[in-house]
Amino acid sequence: MESGRPKALLIGENPQGSSYLAKRLQERGCECEFAVSYQEACWLFRTQDFDLVLSPMRLRGGSLFPLIGLLDGSGITLFYSHAVEDGCWWLPALRHGQKCFGSSALRPSEFVAALDEAIEEIYFRAATERKSKQSVAPRLSRSVATLPPSREELPPAEPNRTKGLEPLRRKAAG
Repeated sequence: MESGRPKALLIGENPQGSSYLAKRLQERGCECEFAVSYQEACWLFRTQDFDLVLSPMRLRGGSLFPLIGLLDGSGITLFYSHAVEDGCWWLPALRHGQKCFGSSALRPSEFVAALDEAIEEIYFRAATERKSKQSVAPRLSRSVATLPPSREELPPAEPNRTKGLEPLRRKAAG
């Protein structure tokens, strides 16, 4: 969420089919992208970071269920829609990258509340991360400026930690 706005990916047959969701998300300050296939969504995951993904369970006869495995551990919140008679059910699949598929399905009116809650959580997490970075940066710059430690005083280097969506990008790449 580099721009400070939550970023959502809407997957569907065409962007117009998701226009009511896009409008709702944009009203809440989200930036929206669209994908019309699983392959296009995978390409977008390799090139951009997302906070929220809304997708049907099936698209053009193919299942989008593999998104759960692809996005697992990424920090993304994923909801699937499943068409029924005159509407749809919304199925929570991932919450902040943690599997929750199998939890209660949501009616459209319940989903609106869950979606608003998810967006608020995204904003809260981003604000918490910014505060954490801001409070650490001044201390680091002062301590580095005063006395650099000798080589013997340095703690052993930690192995590089994978951050953000890098595992996702590797999964999506194949």
